[in-house]
Amino acid sequence: MGRVRNAIQEPPATSSCCDPVAVGTACCGLAAVGYTAANICLRLLAGEASPVWVSCVKELVTVVVVGPWVALRLWRGLPSLPPSGSLFALAGAGLAVQMAGNLGLIWALSVAGLSVVIPVALGISMSGSTILGRIILREKITGRSALAIGLLIASVVLLKMGAARETPLPTAGPLKAGLGVGVAVLAGISYASLTVVIRSTAAVAAPPRGVVFVVTGVGVLSLGPMSLWELGPTGLLSTPPATLSLMLLAGGLNLMAFLAITKGLHLTSIVHANVINASQVAMAGVAGIVCFGEDWNSQLVLGIGLTVVGMTLIERPAAGLE
Repeated sequence: MGRVRNAIQEPPATSSCCDPVAVGTACCGLAAVGYTAANICLRLLAGEASPVWVSCVKELVTVVVVGPWVALRLWRGLPSLPPSGSLFALAGAGLAVQMAGNLGLIWALSVAGLSVVIPVALGISMSGSTILGRIILREKITGRSALAIGLLIASVVLLKMGAARETPLPTAGPLKAGLGVGVAVLAGISYASLTVVIRSTAAVAAPPRGVVFVVTGVGVLSLGPMSLWELGPTGLLSTPPATLSLMLLAGGLNLMAFLAITKGLHLTSIVHANVINASQVAMAGVAGIVCFGEDWNSQLVLGIGLTVVGMTLIERPAAGLE
């Protein structure tokens, strides 16, 4: 903990033309857009393909793209992966995200809809990582940031209440929709844990691409055999081209977003990154209503509005610890 503490106390070096907080904010915003687009692809795939196979292909894209970079740096004797302590923590958190997060999220999208699942999962992830960041990393939470977080959490509650008035996907039924919300909560908890672990790797100067490779590599190593066992070689090879294209697109968008949020978490605090990333709530709500015809009402609209207000209260994070 001492090493983490000391590393966080020293803010990133600044230059006259590049403000780390501004760059971190831009990275977090890019991640929000990328994750929303990837989630739209997953919503299209939900119920159409095996969640295990979809998640495996999505993670495989990152391994194929980032793997050669990691291998080349290892061959040259350059730092490419986190140290052993952080490596094991990342692998454990990555495995939890694959099993409890990604698989559950795809299934939940098929029974509860995009406009409900993403706000719930993100709200739990946001609040959970903020609490863990304060406890484990001792990051400051200013009053203004706390207000922004409170408004964003309130927006999640309103969005959930609005969705409860009418089942977003009538074919699923209220029981399955409720179970989908519960699974989204579990996914959010796993994402919160991974967020804090990624943030802590900044203290040991872990390369962001190496961090991404570890998390997604764990996904391929665990989901690959599961996919083969579930579908068999024939089932995997018979994936329709349109379905496979959506999987690959989701993987590419996820890679872009993951690299962006990892860099953002290295340049700014968890609270600041979460508030920016929470714009996914509004984007997911709009996409669910406009693209997929999911039910909407005044509470959903008010929840999206609160998200926008919370975004206007973003405050630059203070450096150091209390």
